[in-house]
Amino acid sequence: MGKLTVTAFLTLDGVVRGPGLIDEEMRAALARWHRRASAFLQVKGIADDCPGAGGLPRHVVTGDLATEVRELKARYDGELQLHSTGSLVAALEDLVDEYRLLVFPVVLGEGHRLFPAGVLPLALSPLSTTATSTGVVIHEYAAAGAPTFGAMA
Repeated sequence: MGKLTVTAFLTLDGVVRGPGLIDEEMRAALARWHRRASAFLQVKGIADDCPGAGGLPRHVVTGDLATEVRELKARYDGELQLHSTGSLVAALEDLVDEYRLLVFPVVLGEGHRLFPAGVLPLALSPLSTTATSTGVVIHEYAAAGAPTFGAMA
């Protein structure tokens, strides 16, 4: 069974935006992740904005999201990759296996959030963190289920 990964370009305040300038370190990370892909998941209406699929299948969500994603994960052994739009990520909830977040050192104050108000709480387990020479921080996380909370002493 494959896994669903989400790659998103974010501002410090969590707004999903296009990448702007991509430095060499970001380019290397994106290329490394792209090589792991078996297929891409896309949202209807922005299907043509998928990064170069390199001949890999591109699946556009048209029906029940959870059902379609489960079927696609069962079909592929590698990664089903979503290069994110915030609106879809929130709807995926427990279907995402890994998050790859490229956080740019800028604050916009408004825009579409990767995790808008009302999403289910989610714990993430860090896999790696790298800072690029341009100040972009690349975080890789595995989904780790529901969070636990401690008490302030």
